[in-house]
Amino acid sequence: MDRGHTISDHVGRVLKAIEAPSRSAPLHAEHDRLKRSWHRSLNKHSIDPGRATTPKVVTAYELREHRDRLETFMRIAREGVERLHQQVLLADYCVLLTDAQGVTVDFRTVPHLERELKDEGFRNGTCWAEEHEGTCGVGTSLIDCQPTLVHRGEHFRAHNISFTCSSVPIVGLEDEPIAVLDASALYSPEQRESQLLIYRMVLDKARLIEDAYAHYSLRNHWILQLGPIAEFLPVETDYLIAFDDSGRIVGGNRRARHELINHNGRRAEYLHDLFECTANGIMAAAHASPGAPFPLRMFATGQRLFAVLRAPHARTLPQIAAKPVAEAEDLTAPRGFRHLALGDPRVKANVGCAVRVANRDIPVMLLGETGTGKEAFARGIHDFSDRAKQPFVALNCAAIPESLIESELFGYRDGAFTGARNKGSKGKILQSDGGTLFLDEIGDMPLSLQSRLLRVLAEGEVVPLGAEQPTPVRLHVICATHQDLPELVREGRFREDLFYRLNGASFTLPPLREREDKRALIEQVMLEESTAMERTGISIEAQTMDVLLAYSWPGNIRQLRHAVRYACAIAEGPQVRLEHFPHELRAGNKPTRVALPPPPEQQPVVAAIAYDSCEDDSGEPLSEVCLQLRQKMLEALRRNHWKVTETARQLGMSRATFYRKMARLRIVAPNYLDSAERTAQQG
Repeated sequence: MDRGHTISDHVGRVLKAIEAPSRSAPLHAEHDRLKRSWHRSLNKHSIDPGRATTPKVVTAYELREHRDRLETFMRIAREGVERLHQQVLLADYCVLLTDAQGVTVDFRTVPHLERELKDEGFRNGTCWAEEHEGTCGVGTSLIDCQPTLVHRGEHFRAHNISFTCSSVPIVGLEDEPIAVLDASALYSPEQRESQLLIYRMVLDKARLIEDAYAHYSLRNHWILQLGPIAEFLPVETDYLIAFDDSGRIVGGNRRARHELINHNGRRAEYLHDLFECTANGIMAAAHASPGAPFPLRMFATGQRLFAVLRAPHARTLPQIAAKPVAEAEDLTAPRGFRHLALGDPRVKANVGCAVRVANRDIPVMLLGETGTGKEAFARGIHDFSDRAKQPFVALNCAAIPESLIESELFGYRDGAFTGARNKGSKGKILQSDGGTLFLDEIGDMPLSLQSRLLRVLAEGEVVPLGAEQPTPVRLHVICATHQDLPELVREGRFREDLFYRLNGASFTLPPLREREDKRALIEQVMLEESTAMERTGISIEAQTMDVLLAYSWPGNIRQLRHAVRYACAIAEGPQVRLEHFPHELRAGNKPTRVALPPPPEQQPVVAAIAYDSCEDDSGEPLSEVCLQLRQKMLEALRRNHWKVTETARQLGMSRATFYRKMARLRIVAPNYLDSAERTAQQG
């Protein structure tokens, strides 16, 4: 049948269904819903079902505006879109994400069908709203916020009747549509049932994205992750319920809102309206076994669920500053350091030196155990300096995967790599231009990036990934670590030249157990945390204070703050007692620190000694570091009977890198030596 007859038959079928509805049973559950959409398309939107033109495409400027409004959501959704695309690609399905207006803001094509898909309208910027396209997956889903499968001739416009579309709306915390996730194919079997598996896959990924965005939107509150099976909680969450410090429910994901929070026409206001326990009981159960699921029983139905409690995202400074915490500030302390406890002589001496170098072009290195307040001290230096009104940008080098830290630090241009933002990213270095860049856990920065950072510090300019021209930057760096950097330098795990470039002024922060102002510090943290929870006037019992003063605090100020925050949440009266604190404080436990052995047959120290300078074949005598590396490589080669591939793997190098270093370090395999040379090398 030719195209003209196909269009004519489709138009006739649409008009017949609208003007003379059949009294027969619907063909499938969605039949009546799709017929209502046909009615809207003809009578409300005045769309011609025989129109065969391609869909409307917005301009590049308009597309940028649509994407900018969804920037945060698209960042969260990107992984879900990519996973769905990988699952359906081999079946020739493309994947698209639209906004609430039906405009495609993210599109993943089928490479060998890319031209054909684009000609049919599957591309970024295409608008699939029902008012423009009539009945279709995206447009109909946006009308009633329900998942939709529109298969072939169920589309309203003749242009679309060869397509099959599985579309699922993604909604926000108020059930408002945010986006639609869709998988579509140009060609498919006639049977509608052939699409049910694809439809289920789209539904699962849309729920995954929706829950991830709900979790992000509720991150400043306590969040309960709930499900009927404890073992599934780490990998699959059925319900998310967020609540504030008083136990009042502030929101949840879609399933929690519809199945738990709003039940039988009644909305639960507090946690005790939902569960057979209070917010304090939930807090106690969570802290008794941190990170482990604990049971909760539904108040109305008696159903048992398992839960994991997630703490709120760190409260922002303005929230704290707006409270009476300022009463704890030392107004005699230098500007920027007034929020810190400065009763300890070593801390006070550090501050005295820091204010002298704050406005000098001197990099600062902060040393100390984890949790001793290095970032707070770095921010104090920034706030005291002339750069106080410029950005303070922090990057934890240990918290970001090695594959991502380069783009996070140096930024990238649009199109620099697969999955990059369309507008690129400035990176932490350019974000801190004119202000302060705080590099926490600098000892964990990969060696390859240490070279790039050294170049930025030396030349005062940065080249983002994918860029050709450098960008000037005014950079003041403060770095911090709990590791012994001189030892890392000796082991070859940290560049010596970068160490001296960063170590302009060094300050060691004492651990909490050694501080002389421990009592004042505990009282200050108590004031800050109780004020943040709007529980001013609460105090620590005298006997409890004695226990806190005697405790070793292996986690330092960070552990103290979390313990006090927990106690303030649990305590109901005007005083905090010992039973309100976590178990390790009550039992006087001192957690042991276990050093993990390196993996078998792996010697990271040897691999780390491989400086770039040991590959520079300049003819100069080998340095001490290179001689050490040569000896290590020789020893490993002998152990492995000169098997290069096995030796390179053990030392953490690629085979090509290992061969380059062999040439530079003048290591020659025994079968290439005469007897005299072999005797000399083996000796």
